[in-house]
Amino acid sequence: MQSAQRLMFSSTPPKVEVEAFTIPELQAQEILVRNTHTQVSAGSESNFLRFGPESYGLPPGVPRANIGYMAVGRIIAVGREVQGYAVGDRVSTGSAHASHSIVAVTPTATIDPVPEGVSDAAAGFCSLGDVALHGVRRAALQVDQSVAVFGLGIVGQLVLQLARISGAYPLIAIDLIDERLDLAKKSGATHVINAGREDVVQRIKEITQGVGAEAVFHCAQAANILQTAMECAADRGTVVLTGSPPGTATIRLKEELLRKELIVTGTYERGLNQAHAYWRWTRERNRRACLRLMASGQLRLDHLLTQIVPAAQAPGIYDMILKGSAGWLGIVFKWD
Repeated sequence: MQSAQRLMFSSTPPKVEVEAFTIPELQAQEILVRNTHTQVSAGSESNFLRFGPESYGLPPGVPRANIGYMAVGRIIAVGREVQGYAVGDRVSTGSAHASHSIVAVTPTATIDPVPEGVSDAAAGFCSLGDVALHGVRRAALQVDQSVAVFGLGIVGQLVLQLARISGAYPLIAIDLIDERLDLAKKSGATHVINAGREDVVQRIKEITQGVGAEAVFHCAQAANILQTAMECAADRGTVVLTGSPPGTATIRLKEELLRKELIVTGTYERGLNQAHAYWRWTRERNRRACLRLMASGQLRLDHLLTQIVPAAQAPGIYDMILKGSAGWLGIVFKWD
């Protein structure tokens, strides 16, 4: 049995450790991937550390877990019944943070070939690209439709870029951190607003000639900004919840939801692993669309990758994440 390493997460107290493990024997319909990089989903992984396994979708009471769901590497072994994949293929998978991953090859498995021109460090973020693209699809953006994006983590930055690709204009980015606003300009934002220094509602009305944003994306970790997002929306506009904010939001029903006839849309993608006649955009199709856009240069991650560090530095990285959003954005672990 081959030895490998992985990250183990605990929530009481919040702690991340690197530990050795033994790779199980490969089964007939599985592939073994030697990961070069795994990508951090800061929102969901910090939810585990702050609020416990249930906030990550795991059963209550799980003391420790190997979590994460973005990894890139090369296949080093295939089961005897596997078809369509070969040793040496470069793939992005939905695997946890580890040097090696065993992935069952099923019709709904998260396994995507990585095209030439896309780095291992960037490719794994196609899974967050899927989240962002699903939100953009649910908003049904049109050319020259005004867009506002609250929260400029990786998902918010990808929403901005995909809205730009869709032809939306203007593209308004809102955050509390200037460095993320500066990166948003590189992602295509035509206007940026620091919510700590400016009146967001007033500024968006100024930018949109008093109309408000026709599509508003809530990509932040703060549930309570939903009310502000609704105030920024145009009459009969759409507010799309694209992040995973914990907690409860309080909104006014009459002034915004009722009188402006807003549509408030949640996005979670449950049950979208297979296409059907009413929604053809599966998670696989979204991921592969993002990889294609990365390869063509239309979707860019290079300016968003602020930390690409050895996996041994993971404990310090999560300490940084739990302290706040300043000083980092796209985080990638190297498994050399």
